[in-house]
Amino acid sequence: MDTSPVDRRTAAAIEAAEARVWADMYAAAPADFAARAGLASTEVGGALVLRWAATGRRYFSRAIGLGVTEPATREVVDRILDVYERSGIDMFLLQSLPHCRPKDYSGWLRDRGLEPFDAQDRIVRGGEPFVVSEPPEGSLTVERVDRQVQDEWADFLQWVYRLDTGGWLQRLIGRAGWHQYVARKEGEVVAARGMHIGRDGIAWLGMDGPVPGIMTDDYEPDAAVCAFLLEDGLRRGARGFIADIEAPSAAMDTPAYDHFARLGFRRPYVRTHHARV
Repeated sequence: MDTSPVDRRTAAAIEAAEARVWADMYAAAPADFAARAGLASTEVGGALVLRWAATGRRYFSRAIGLGVTEPATREVVDRILDVYERSGIDMFLLQSLPHCRPKDYSGWLRDRGLEPFDAQDRIVRGGEPFVVSEPPEGSLTVERVDRQVQDEWADFLQWVYRLDTGGWLQRLIGRAGWHQYVARKEGEVVAARGMHIGRDGIAWLGMDGPVPGIMTDDYEPDAAVCAFLLEDGLRRGARGFIADIEAPSAAMDTPAYDHFARLGFRRPYVRTHHARV
């Protein structure tokens, strides 16, 4: 997989695009559910600060774009930490990228008791045509989620992540920009992944479950879904795609890298998550 880096302006645009997706996702939650679950998002110093207290999971309470969309300051870092403290959330993540400014930013995180927790490989692709791949082997099929199967899809994701989302997920079906997909094997849902196409034409890929390399060793269902949604996204006018490899390998030797490379993705940078551990 190509690992050519991108400049700071491009990295900032990528992170800002993802932040807009998460902000819209959290905004779609029913108000009563959000209040009960302690779910909200806010902008602090150019970063999107997510919080979902009920999950007790770091990935749903994290800051996106800190130090990238705008230079970080000590005051901004402290304001974000205060948001989590006031919300009663001690399981959260702050991110760092090679593009973060100023150079002392990572040191400020360490000074506040935050240490590298894990990392994700950011992968991106342009809007160049995609050569249609061979259909999935055997009984594996991929389809878009519509109103008729939205409850089945929502139940599957809640089961995979062991989360209660109320009626939140169903609100994404038919919401502007959102597209959801599932893979089936012998009629049963075995994988899901979502796509959001922003007004800028950038398509974010996420909400994948089970996560290959973390929740399952079977990469094929997710690869089939990604190929399907890439073709669908291009038909819908997407001019670029962003995603993550959530189980990164320094040697890039897992099936995820082969699958995404065949789809035209490259890895321009690594995002490191920092947490109090």
